[in-house]
Amino acid sequence: MTIAFSAAASPASAAVPVVAPLAHANLGERSQVKALSHGLEATLQVRLSHQCGMAMVWQPADQHAAASCSVAQLVVRDLSHPRSAPHTFLLSPYGPNSGYGHMEMSLYQLDAASPLPQVIVSAYTGGAHCCELSSIFGQMPDGTWRETSLEQSESDGMPTIVDVAHDGTVEIQGVDQSFFYTFASYAGSFAPITLQRYHAGQLATVTRDPAYRAYLAGRLAAARKEWVDGGQSEPNGFLAYYVATQAQLGAFAQGWHYMLAHAESSRDATFGISICDMRQTDEKKCTPAERRPMPFPQGLAFFLQKQGYITPEQAAAVPLTLTAQDGKDSGPGQYGPDFSCDPPPDHNGVAAMLCHDSDAARHELLFDQVYYALRQQVGRDGWKALRQQVIADENAANHGCGLPEPGAADQDVPDGAVACYAAAMDRLTRQYRQRLTGAALEESSRPLDTHIALQRRLVELGYLPAGTEADGVYGEATRGAIATWQRTTHQPQASGFLSDADAQALLPVAMPPDIHSAGNDAPSPATKPAARPHLNLFGGGVILAITVFGTCLYFLPFGVACIRDSTRKRSIFIVNVFLGWTLAGWVAALAMALSFETRSDYELRHQAKIRIITEDHGPDSRM
Repeated sequence: MTIAFSAAASPASAAVPVVAPLAHANLGERSQVKALSHGLEATLQVRLSHQCGMAMVWQPADQHAAASCSVAQLVVRDLSHPRSAPHTFLLSPYGPNSGYGHMEMSLYQLDAASPLPQVIVSAYTGGAHCCELSSIFGQMPDGTWRETSLEQSESDGMPTIVDVAHDGTVEIQGVDQSFFYTFASYAGSFAPITLQRYHAGQLATVTRDPAYRAYLAGRLAAARKEWVDGGQSEPNGFLAYYVATQAQLGAFAQGWHYMLAHAESSRDATFGISICDMRQTDEKKCTPAERRPMPFPQGLAFFLQKQGYITPEQAAAVPLTLTAQDGKDSGPGQYGPDFSCDPPPDHNGVAAMLCHDSDAARHELLFDQVYYALRQQVGRDGWKALRQQVIADENAANHGCGLPEPGAADQDVPDGAVACYAAAMDRLTRQYRQRLTGAALEESSRPLDTHIALQRRLVELGYLPAGTEADGVYGEATRGAIATWQRTTHQPQASGFLSDADAQALLPVAMPPDIHSAGNDAPSPATKPAARPHLNLFGGGVILAITVFGTCLYFLPFGVACIRDSTRKRSIFIVNVFLGWTLAGWVAALAMALSFETRSDYELRHQAKIRIITEDHGPDSRM
């Protein structure tokens, strides 16, 4: 038997303020070890058992368990109350072929309000990068003992206990293991830190507490240095962690723009989020296109929302276009005009400005988003008049900003012209948008990056030719691709416009995703969102009809009693209400309703009885 006594805590490290245990013991291949500290005695012991299939802390009930086995137990005793009985927890089978080994325990004062320390017990289950099971055992305020499970860890050894704020309050530090293997290999994955506090058998996540921001920021900087020094391999594995941690620090937008500038654009089929993943659908029911990982920004936005790092509104509003390829930073928010800049435009100062100034190009594309929606709305017959009006309005805007006319000798763009041009295009955008309605208005109003991402999605699914540049201009080819997609996926309308419902179906992260309904299986994620209003209306009518019919059928006996005007309606109602849910009770109530005397029969019988009595006591009866 090995006993581990209370140990003095070592000074907390400034970088990682790890708290040493009050006591520690490793069971190993021994049959029993003890740990003592602050009035608590904890014993880990292995005993032969003939009840191997019973439910234990780390094992559910198993009807096929062996007849006999070795079982690990934790026995805790409150030494400050010698008369109190010890409490025993059956942990799991233990030893070779049991699936559990290398069991150890540590005593910590996790709950400052508890008079006794808590016991953390861990066991190794085996496997590559896996797995350590851990539980906390603590005494509740009423004197009982309770087990609290910690998340299964892919690290080795006991959970890490820290005092981040150096205030004497300890936290359980872990990592969000959902990041492993999602966007990179295990070696290339970085996982955000999680911090939890324990109190009275409950765990509370406190990672976003402002008191811990400096610690998280320091760990983030150290991780970034490690990634850079390591050659920035598998960048998306690091960037997913980077954006999540920045979200925890309240700087999600900053982290997102950093990601866009450094993300890898290649589509590795091994890692990433696919439409199948988003819908949680059996892969066998998904098409090859639905099984392919979507672009990293789209998958990351969905993943971070699902894991609770960002809100649905944040996921829907973020730009989805990478500003750099293969990790090379070219600055945030790069946009180009709706024409080719290769070769550079000649004798056209406005075109040159749009090719060299991303912000000016963005405002032009925002107007194009409205213009091409209006173009589709007015139809071919209205194209010529619309184009003439747009040219006149754009020329007036350029003239008002002092921009040169194409072909003029002087093509210099005056100072302040970019800001003036952006404001003028925004005015035109608002002016033309007022003429849009319905799906055309919805399409023209969504974020530009989402608008472009939807066009790119049509390329990925094969509705637009491979290699088509997604520039945000929804010309005839894109309109035809949208209409074809709408027909093949059975959308309510094949209008060529991408309504909000269409955008949600085509690219679920383009609109705030409904996580709670993601588990519904469907042959295609494109069919359900658009059909949902019709299904809800029909389903609601059916449910209402069934409810009304069922209620009428249930109270049929009482209804019959009312129609027949039975004198025993009260009795029939009581039997119908309280026993009608059984077939025998319902039949009995109906039989009562059909057989009991009606009020008219009762009155006739009563009148007849009176006549008989009157006749019996009349003058003739006394003769």
